[in-house]
Amino acid sequence: MGERFAHIALMLLFAVCCNAQIDDLQRDYFRAQNFVLHGETDSAVAIWQSHEDTEEFLLCFADYLIDAEQYSQALDVSRKLGDFNSSEAQFRMSRIYAGMGFAEESVEYLGMHLSGKNARTYSQIIRCKEFESINRTSEWREFWDTPRYSKSDEVFADVEYNISQQHYDYAIEMLDAMSNTKSARRNYLYAKAYYGMENFVLATKYIELANSKDKDVVGLRFAIQKASGNYASAYETGKSLLAVDRYNAENLLDFADVCMHQKKYLEARRYTGRYMQCFSDNERALCLDAMLALSAECKDDALVEISQLIAQNPSNTDYFKMRGELYYDYAMWELASYDFSMALDITPDDARLNYLMGMCWYNRASLEKSCFYWRRAATGKSHEAAEMYYLYCEGE
Repeated sequence: MGERFAHIALMLLFAVCCNAQIDDLQRDYFRAQNFVLHGETDSAVAIWQSHEDTEEFLLCFADYLIDAEQYSQALDVSRKLGDFNSSEAQFRMSRIYAGMGFAEESVEYLGMHLSGKNARTYSQIIRCKEFESINRTSEWREFWDTPRYSKSDEVFADVEYNISQQHYDYAIEMLDAMSNTKSARRNYLYAKAYYGMENFVLATKYIELANSKDKDVVGLRFAIQKASGNYASAYETGKSLLAVDRYNAENLLDFADVCMHQKKYLEARRYTGRYMQCFSDNERALCLDAMLALSAECKDDALVEISQLIAQNPSNTDYFKMRGELYYDYAMWELASYDFSMALDITPDDARLNYLMGMCWYNRASLEKSCFYWRRAATGKSHEAAEMYYLYCEGE
């Protein structure tokens, strides 16, 4: 019995350590992204170099070096990447040799990439600027003289393009014409097209037919459930998405949003908090966490974050409304009236704002100004304002 408990304890400890390691890797990955966003590439490179035993970091580092035309170092990093993902390594080595002007080596690696799984479409390939260096060579022409894609792959690529251009009806017509093709990819693309058309019933039908644990399929299923208001299912799918696509930072915010609709406010704040550890000035994250803080009655946290939002984006009246109402709850009438006035400059007919502004001036002992705002609010059909105006302003 004692040995059994010891074994269970060791397994639990191992699981905790693994989760902690994943969280540390995720945080470092997001930190590097944030450094790139702010132009601090040296700091990002330092993080990538410290995790050269992890595929996702090698991918980012290789792409950075290729874009910077540091081809010699990019080759070294791509070879290391080959230990984890040969297809992605082959594609990057093809780009590198193309950038160096070595057409023969480039098409050799490109051929290996195209013969494997998850190969890129032709349109994705030609968008890479490195291939411009060799696209007039005989090696490049001869390479493409040989068919590289099946007929169905070519159709799927066209469907993807038309969906990206919002030509949903045409994309569906192309899929309908593939009557002899039954595959998870076809069902996925049906679901993607119907999702774009906001036909969530058919989108749900086809995403379930896709029946795959691929991160793109799970991500689309989550998006469909979320957009259709099926938050209970989206909550369960979201947990799967966070597991299979853990290096996509936006998933944290999307899942937090679903948690909020499920009234799981504290759980949601764990995910917004993890996001903001690395993207502390992201407007969407700050706004979402502020709303969660308000829902969880953490008003002090909300006040700090809304003030930060106003400093970043003073043209958004919603932020002034939110902070003004917080000041109002704290009976800080002067501060509340300042924020309400900023919002009213842009939306002067907002009945609720006019009512609250009137209440602020009432508590600041200025009945004349209170009546002015209550009258405006009553015109906007605020019953509360009409009652206050009747009680205090009728004889004014």
